Amino acid sequence: MPVPDHAQVLAAVAPALAEDGRVVLCQIVRAEGSTPGKIGWKMLVRADGRSVGNLGGGAFEALIRTDAVAKLGESRPRSEVKRYYLTEEAVRAEATGMVCGGFADLFVEVLAERPMMVICGGGPVGQALARGGELAGFDLWLADDRAEFRRPELFPPTTGFAEVDREYSQPFLAAVAHRELHVAVVSRCWETDTAALVSILRQQPPRLAYLGLMGSRRKVTHVREELAQRGVDLAAVRLQAPIGLPLGGDSPGEIAVSILSQIIQNRYQESCSG
Repeated sequence: MPVPDHAQVLAAVAPALAEDGRVVLCQIVRAEGSTPGKIGWKMLVRADGRSVGNLGGGAFEALIRTDAVAKLGESRPRSEVKRYYLTEEAVRAEATGMVCGGFADLFVEVLAERPMMVICGGGPVGQALARGGELAGFDLWLADDRAEFRRPELFPPTTGFAEVDREYSQPFLAAVAHRELHVAVVSRCWETDTAALVSILRQQPPRLAYLGLMGSRRKVTHVREELAQRGVDLAAVRLQAPIGLPLGGDSPGEIAVSILSQIIQNRYQESCSG
């Protein structure tokens, strides 16, 4: 088994992240006894099982690849150091069924792109939310049916834009669907709010971490009724509505802070409980 090209493995990380949103980088950090791979050997594993690099091949590497794919399937995968025994049995840690007799510790590192904040509505609240989201470390994706509210000068320079019609009939999440999504629906009226929600739920992004709707309780009730009439089931989705934490204040900036606070709170609560 040839020594893996570490530069090739590391160079593959960025394009894999761009396509998948998260990957696992496995690296041997300790090896004792007879092991197929050596300290420093690396392997990048993607969610579909494709990999770059090697850790020595055989059953050992196959087991690590299987474990990495399983980790990527978790809702909140975490990095860890994991020990594998190159034996038929092991009292502690993972046995590979091999007979080499040694063991290897692997740093199984989950690498992920920054979370994506999707903002449906480019009005004053959406603009303020985008500025706050950039400061909080989110990538930004803005959808609005009005060209004047998709002007790049209104938003942070790294914002991506999706052109939609009033019914949000386009699959406007397609380019970011693989990402961890935090979606705030803050459009100009209940009709476009409803259209945006229908479109989001129809597209079924697999890593939808947050979905919120701005508006009064009366408006939220009306939108929920409209969704029900359209056959949209919210049972499987936790819709934060009215959106945001009850901080007080009703200016666009204050509303944006309340929304961003709830998104951050939700993200870390999920991380701690996941």
